[in-house]
Amino acid sequence: MKLAFAGTPAFAATILRGLLASDHEVGLVISQPSRRRGRGRKLSATPVAELALATGLPLRQPARIGEVTEEISTHDALVVAAYGQILRPGTLYAAREGAWNVHASLLPAYRGAAPIERAIMAGEKESGVSIMRMDEGLDTGPVALQYRTPIPPDMTGGELTLALAELGSKAVVEAMSKLEENCLTLSEQDNLNATYAAKLEDEERVIRWGERVEKVHDLVRALTPYIGARTFHPEVSGPIKVLRSKVFRDDLSHSESGTILPANERILVECGKGVLEITELQVPGGRVLAADAFLRGRRLEGAFSS
Repeated sequence: MKLAFAGTPAFAATILRGLLASDHEVGLVISQPSRRRGRGRKLSATPVAELALATGLPLRQPARIGEVTEEISTHDALVVAAYGQILRPGTLYAAREGAWNVHASLLPAYRGAAPIERAIMAGEKESGVSIMRMDEGLDTGPVALQYRTPIPPDMTGGELTLALAELGSKAVVEAMSKLEENCLTLSEQDNLNATYAAKLEDEERVIRWGERVEKVHDLVRALTPYIGARTFHPEVSGPIKVLRSKVFRDDLSHSESGTILPANERILVECGKGVLEITELQVPGGRVLAADAFLRGRRLEGAFSS
C-alpha cells in the first residue's frame, strides 16, 4: 500500500516508525507547522516532522490539511494519528481507500481529544487502540481492529501513551495489510454506549483535596508528565506540580482536606477520604524533585489549597 500519513506528537511518530518498518510505502508525511517554543523562542519542528526530515520523506506542514488534498489523492490510503485538525470531507475521502485513524481508546469509549488522560482519571483498568475508518463524525467511524492493554494502578499518562503508541504501530500495519488483501472486517460502533473524552480545561488540572484519595491519585498519574496536576501553598509563589503520588491510606479522614500531616522526609496530605503521599513534585522555576530531596533543608507545613 502507498500511504500518506498525518500526525504531530511523539505518539504519532511511533506510529510512523511502525509503518516505515513495514512492507508499506509512506509516500507523504503531513504534520502541523513548526512553532516557536521555550525561552529562546526557537522554531521547533514536531516529532513527526523531525522523523520525516531524518528519513528523507516528503514532508508538508500546511496551515490547513485541505491544502494538500490533491497530493493525498495519489495514495491508496491516509493514516491519521493525533494530527490535531478536523478533516473535511474532501480530504477524508481523497485517498482511494479513505482515511484511517489510530485512536488511543477502545471505541466507542473515550471519543475525543483526551482519551488517555480521561481513562486514567476515571480509574479504568484497561485501555487500548482502535483502528477506525474515519467518517465526518467525531471518532464515530467503523472499527477495523482493536488491541487491548491493562492499566496498572500506578501507570501514568505518559507511560500509557508510550504503550498505546507501540500497540498502535502494530495494529495499523496489520489493518493496512488486511485492507490491501481485501480481508478487513469493519464493525459499526455502538453509539448508545459511546463516551466523550473532552480536552482538559485548566481548572481540571487543579487537585481538589476534598475528593477521595484514589481519585486524587488517578488525577496525578493521568497528568504526568506532560501536564502535571497542580496545587497551591501559601509559602510557594505559583502552582506546585504534583508528578508522582501513592495512596498512603484510604480510611476516613481526621483533618481538613489539604492538611499536610507531620511525617519524616515524606509529604502526606489529607484528602476528603484517605491520605495521599506526594513522592515527586516541582515548584515554579525549579527542578522535578523526589519528596525527600525537596524537604531537605526546608519544612512544609500547613495545608495545600485548590
